[in-house]
Amino acid sequence: MLQVVFRSQLTTLLSYLDIQRLCLAAARNNRKASITGFMVECGGVFLQSLEGQVCDVSETLDRIYRDSRHDHIEIVYSEQDVPRRRFGVWAMNVMFLDDDIFWTKVFGSGYSCDEMLSQPMEPAFAIGVLAMAYRHACSVVGMDPAATGNRLGRIPRIRHMIRR
Repeated sequence: MLQVVFRSQLTTLLSYLDIQRLCLAAARNNRKASITGFMVECGGVFLQSLEGQVCDVSETLDRIYRDSRHDHIEIVYSEQDVPRRRFGVWAMNVMFLDDDIFWTKVFGSGYSCDEMLSQPMEPAFAIGVLAMAYRHACSVVGMDPAATGNRLGRIPRIRHMIRR
C-alpha cells in the first residue's frame, strides 16, 4: 500500500460549503478506488493524505494535478509498503484549521495554521498535523481512529467535517 501526503493551494478561495462539497465528491471517488484519506484546510491551503494501492493513488494524484482548482501541489511525504491505513475511517474527510484556539488546544501554544503555509514543510510536521487533526475529528464524532475492520473508508456526513 502507498501513502502520499501532499500540500496544495486553491486557485480561488472557496466557502466552507464548497469545500465540504469538494470533500464529499473526493470521498465518493476515493471509495470507488479503494482509497482512504484525510485532509485539513486553512486559508485555502490543503494538507492531504491518500492511502491505497500504488496504481489507485497514482491515478487519483494525476486527477488532482489536472484539477484547475489546485495549484502549487507539493509532495511532502511518500511511503510504499505501508502495513496498514493510518487514516482509514473515511474515504476522505476534511477538518478546517482556521481557529487559533484549536491550534493552542491540540498542538500547544506557539502554533497556528500559518505553519501550513511555511515553505518547505517538514514531513514529520505534516504527518503530525494530519494525525492530530484526524484523531481529534474521530474523537469528536465518536469513532475509533484505528478501527477500520473490513469496512473501507466511509463517506463522511457534514457533521463529521469539523470546523471548530
